[in-house]
Amino acid sequence: MTDRQIWDVAIVGGGVIGLACAFELARRRHRVIVIERDQPGQHASRVAAGLLGTAAFPLGEDDGLFPLKLDSLRRYPEFIAKVEPIGRRSAGYRMDGTLWVARDADEDEQLEALHVQRRQRGLRSVRVGSDEIFPIEPELAEGLVGGLLVDEDVQVDPRRLLETLEQAVKIVRVRLLVGTETVGGEYDDSEHAWSVRLRQTDSGAVIDPVLARNVILTAGPWCDSVIDSATESGSSLAPTGVGPVKGQLLRLRGPRVIDRVVRTANVSLAQRRDGELIVASTKEPEAGWDLTPTDDAREALLERASDLIPRIRELDLEEHSVGLRPAVADHLPVIGSAGRPGLWIATGHFQHGILLAPSTAYWLAEAMESGEAPALLKPYGIERLGEPEVSMEAAS
Repeated sequence: MTDRQIWDVAIVGGGVIGLACAFELARRRHRVIVIERDQPGQHASRVAAGLLGTAAFPLGEDDGLFPLKLDSLRRYPEFIAKVEPIGRRSAGYRMDGTLWVARDADEDEQLEALHVQRRQRGLRSVRVGSDEIFPIEPELAEGLVGGLLVDEDVQVDPRRLLETLEQAVKIVRVRLLVGTETVGGEYDDSEHAWSVRLRQTDSGAVIDPVLARNVILTAGPWCDSVIDSATESGSSLAPTGVGPVKGQLLRLRGPRVIDRVVRTANVSLAQRRDGELIVASTKEPEAGWDLTPTDDAREALLERASDLIPRIRELDLEEHSVGLRPAVADHLPVIGSAGRPGLWIATGHFQHGILLAPSTAYWLAEAMESGEAPALLKPYGIERLGEPEVSMEAAS
């Protein structure tokens, strides 16, 4: 037997999902360590827009995700109320709602269908005529034919949320092991714990393994890279199929032009209290791991945004961001047991990682403590993918 510490939970990946899981588990009195190859929240979480709602276009695209989205949206006020006082920072959480707008008759029909669907699901929204749009958002361009006001939608500033979460997990005694890559692991029968092999990201130097009763993979599109590294080092692992979807987003700065989130079928706009305006975003599934911002994406986003609000061309371009969203073939997350006792996974949240963080953390903690998959998580189990289960076999 070793005298090294055995953690209750080791979390591989320090994005918003990993940090939210760490916060939830630590508040339940589990001893948690987060292993992050860079710095917490430096990838997709940092580039996200932070627009939190249940609607999606084309209509029905996210039907399989709707129950989890709605559950998480309704958990957000309590989540923020727990994180902010402990983290001693504001996460930029705002309840101003969303104004969807239609530029032509076809888009107006889409909004009517969305309105009907929301009512059928017991959700509130208000149809807005063309003459009612401009009193709500006076800077919008002329010629819009209709709108849909969704007061239930909210927004959060992902970068401020990540800073708040990082500070909060430290306060609740989560250990953050940064600049550290996970290169495999196996179950240590003598310790009744997983042994997670590590090395320093910059130097490649091998460091002492971490021992933990449970391991959660929350490394986003890099989950399979962790698995591949473990396979190369002698463990038997199977990939999840998660991979990157490139997204580009603009951050502008200037005078206030909107008071709430404004969305169409192909662009979303949100302005923070400090004047930062988010223009979101592209989806480029064929771009692979490319992190290069492109002129074409920048101009396309600016054109879509300025078509809605002409004054946007007067704002300064402060940042052109690129992130890699984790996605599997059906664009649903993978949350739950990874096929072996004590081995768990939470990845594949695609463009909804910020929204789904509270529910992912809560229900995964419930699964870990009860040993059973909660009903809400069953559609997102790894077994649906038709791939072999992830496993970290004991070394022979």
